[in-house]
Amino acid sequence: MSAPNEAKASSAGHGHDDHPSHCENCKAELQGHYCHACGQSVHNPVRNLGHALEEVFESFWHLDGRVFRTLRDLLSPGKVAREYLAGRRVRYIPPLRLFVIVSVMTFFVAQFAIHVESNTHFDIDTAQSTTVRLGNVKKQMRDADSVAEVEELRARMVGELRTAAAAAPVARNAIEASIVSVQRQADKRIELLKAEQGLDAEQVATQRAEGERLAGAPRPGSIDAAKNLAEVERLRDERIAALQAQRAQAVPQSRESSDYAGLIRQANLEAGCRIAQLQVAHAGRSEGAGLRAPDRQRYGEVECDNSEGPLSFNGRPWDPKTNPLKVEWWPQFANDWLNRQVGKGEVNFQRATKDPALYIHALIGAIPSALFLMVPIFALLLKIAYVGSGRGYLEHLVVALYSHIYLCLALLAMFVLMLLGDAIAPHWAGVVWLKGLAIGLLWTWMPIYLLIMEKRVYANGWPLTLLRYLLIGSAYFFLLSLATVALMTAAIVRM
Repeated sequence: MSAPNEAKASSAGHGHDDHPSHCENCKAELQGHYCHACGQSVHNPVRNLGHALEEVFESFWHLDGRVFRTLRDLLSPGKVAREYLAGRRVRYIPPLRLFVIVSVMTFFVAQFAIHVESNTHFDIDTAQSTTVRLGNVKKQMRDADSVAEVEELRARMVGELRTAAAAAPVARNAIEASIVSVQRQADKRIELLKAEQGLDAEQVATQRAEGERLAGAPRPGSIDAAKNLAEVERLRDERIAALQAQRAQAVPQSRESSDYAGLIRQANLEAGCRIAQLQVAHAGRSEGAGLRAPDRQRYGEVECDNSEGPLSFNGRPWDPKTNPLKVEWWPQFANDWLNRQVGKGEVNFQRATKDPALYIHALIGAIPSALFLMVPIFALLLKIAYVGSGRGYLEHLVVALYSHIYLCLALLAMFVLMLLGDAIAPHWAGVVWLKGLAIGLLWTWMPIYLLIMEKRVYANGWPLTLLRYLLIGSAYFFLLSLATVALMTAAIVRM
């Protein structure tokens, strides 16, 4: 074909770059914005940035009104599912596509909202836990039998509360109120002891000084009283030597022997903690400035909490070599893998215990995955509950998908409310109450929505619908809880 003929054919095929007369894919003559033969759009995204962006949004959202119509009709329980199952599908986004989009969006907004919420409230929770740990101030003061004991209690409690106030500025007012309460209870108890024991002002002053000294001094002979690394090692070796001598007299592999092993481990942990404290203090003095968190971590854990004890199996502490977790019918490489995961989990759960925000993020990350896994299971529960209804599994799957889409939308709304509440709270305290009310109403409405949806889609009487709803809901909630805990545990192990 000659060059003029090629130009003529090109002109006939396109007419204009933006409005071709023939489909660029199959060459069929165009009669609208889409080819009647292959369905390709008349717009070429590689020639127009606007069309390129439109195609991106079209792929995900189908911004032709369907997304807004679908979301609007989802507010009416069961409407979208009934219409879709009745064959009126073109007006709505396919349920699987919408579920993927909404669940992903919910996940990302949740991570951001929980991060903001935990930054705002974690310090408050820490302060509250400190107050709870101090216990009933009035009872502890009442049990004190001397002025020195009262003063020691006062100094320790006030010290802990002031530390919590420094770590949680947003809770300073509440903590200061607790400090005032401690001071008042201590003064009242001292006045009562003064009258009961006939103490004069000089005796009271002497006992107060002794109480303050005791509050600031660790127990004599304890590892946490050591002044330097050499003293830590000496005290640890003395305690371990005594424990090993007692352990040698116990029956090997007995519970008593395991108890002594635990006490030896405790001594090592206390020594490691004290060594880290001394190193951090030395580094702070020598550098003349506060240490950054990564630098502090290099020296070790300085806030030791060994109340939980070691992970144990068969009545003895877990150890990958001496006392591993073993599944008899698994091959050796699988048991080796299992014990590696147990080791990671033990470390990471200790981290999460010290930073509960890690638990929260693991939970938020597990929920979307758990919901995704539960969709086909929920459809199966519907199929079993409504056996004989004439509906196939895929029809129940549509109901399950739209149910979970609404659940994700409700969760998304809660997270948005959390973000808005935290943004507005510094300027208007009343928004906290409104946020809590709105979130509470959403939680209340979610099970009611699902009940009404089930009633409208399956069109059974209320007694039968309620019975099936309770059976399905109980089984679903149990399985969802198991899936969430399993995924959350896996997430923490992988941290």
